[in-house]
Amino acid sequence: MKVLLTEMRRGEAGKVALLSGVAGVWYLLSADAATSDWIGWWNQASIKVQVFGVIVMGSLMSAAAAWTAGRARRTRADAWSDTTPRGGWAQAVLLWAAAWLWSLLVYVAMAAAAFQRTAAVSEVTAPVWSPLVLGAAMTGLQIAAGVCAGTLLPSRITAPAMGVLWYLVFVLFAFLPGVSLARLFPAIDEHWDTTFQPHTGRLLMGALWCGAAALALLALPALVRRASLSPGPLVAVPTVLAVAAGGALLTFRAPVSEPFWAVRAEQPAEPACVTEGRVRACLWPDNRHLLPQAREAARAVDRAVGPLPGFRHDFRQTGLRLVGPDSAELPVYQPVLDSGTMTEAMLSATLPSRPEGCAPHVLPETDGFPDAFLVEAVVNSRAKRPTPYYGDRFAKALERVLAAPAADQDRWLSTAAGAVGACRPVPVPPR
Repeated sequence: MKVLLTEMRRGEAGKVALLSGVAGVWYLLSADAATSDWIGWWNQASIKVQVFGVIVMGSLMSAAAAWTAGRARRTRADAWSDTTPRGGWAQAVLLWAAAWLWSLLVYVAMAAAAFQRTAAVSEVTAPVWSPLVLGAAMTGLQIAAGVCAGTLLPSRITAPAMGVLWYLVFVLFAFLPGVSLARLFPAIDEHWDTTFQPHTGRLLMGALWCGAAALALLALPALVRRASLSPGPLVAVPTVLAVAAGGALLTFRAPVSEPFWAVRAEQPAEPACVTEGRVRACLWPDNRHLLPQAREAARAVDRAVGPLPGFRHDFRQTGLRLVGPDSAELPVYQPVLDSGTMTEAMLSATLPSRPEGCAPHVLPETDGFPDAFLVEAVVNSRAKRPTPYYGDRFAKALERVLAAPAADQDRWLSTAAGAVGACRPVPVPPR
């Protein structure tokens, strides 16, 4: 233990880890919750820490480990270091452990910062750990590669080359997401909203592959240099584990268009729902912090089209099972939404979709724009939401509808909604 602590104090990994930690914590704490795609979702918070830890900190720590591992041969002290009671594998493991422990300390600090921000938004306390375990193990593999490269190639260029090499690997696999080999170098940069949950089995298998491969890789310098103290048959244990876990990762198959590291979440027994008049909105339970915004949005939609037939009045967040023809999918792309954004999403979904293959119809009064645009503009105006400007002629048609008596306006809207859903032309606006 004393030797390990000494190595942690004298190595460059501590300084690099500290700089990475400062950058990572600042990156996580400076994110704007109103526009963030992760603050409020535990899945995304874990993914955000993991991907920063692997791509940024892991690459830098690999470079630092390469620099430290090559010091003995650069300073021509390798003849002395090779005579120590520890073999080459044990020395490599010592260097690796010293660097990896620094990275773990920083990793925990970043995870704490991300989880604290998420807990401040979410009303559900459900931290997700498996992506973090995979990220920590992948960082260990990166550091092991740095130790191996620095020992075998003790040039001053090896350290920066390792950092650049890891970055290029992640960029390459980002452009080739379907390549199975990418599973052996996991840096998960995906959007896991509440529709998904981590595939814990695959994530832990990936962590096992990274950890075993790291230990096996650390024995390579001693084998290549034919050190006096050979790693011995013990090296076969991590090697076999790495081959088995890596082979399993390459063998696993995910459904088409589904993420490899995640699965669809099961339908909740009781979604988080609000009801205003004739309008009902339901969210995933993990999004119950958005119920106040959903209530305001449902109130605005009920005010606009609540009593009108032909429109959809039941809204289910993406991924929740629809309950009938009156149900519509409600997209929620980020964990923090204001009531205005939620209202716009509901208003866009309240009008029935045209049947597949149905070409849009055009009213002369809309100046060449599809007739459904006029229906949407009337609905938005009744909900007191802004409407796009499509020209003076379109604006006059919109004013004609809004100026009509309430009964005529309601009748026209109901008929227009039915026409859109049946692929028929929308009737002429009331005069």
